[in-house]
Amino acid sequence: MDIIIAFFQQLWNLAQAGFSGVNQVLGLIIALVGALFMHGWRDLWRSAAGAAVIHVIIGAVLPMLNGGEFILPNVVSATFWMTLLALFLGFSIVIALFFFVKSLFTRRGHAAH
Repeated sequence: MDIIIAFFQQLWNLAQAGFSGVNQVLGLIIALVGALFMHGWRDLWRSAAGAAVIHVIIGAVLPMLNGGEFILPNVVSATFWMTLLALFLGFSIVIALFFFVKSLFTRRGHAAH
């Protein structure tokens, strides 16, 4: 039982780290666009995965646009995949919140017609 609790504690810590990574201007804009393109709750995981990948791509391209070098992320390291998983969990939380708010407003709009 302790192993299961430790696993969920680590997953919770990873989600908090991902939420901290998403809770910046770039992450919030990506999450907002992801929520706007969602049609239903089934699209949450796909939107969160796409948002995490887009966040990593922008993180790799942005230094190049500022005059630096283009550096590919080390995709064979465990750190990269843990960071991507953390971003995925963080985007899942933020996109779900944005989509919930969106669904509140769109239901009212459909009920008025």
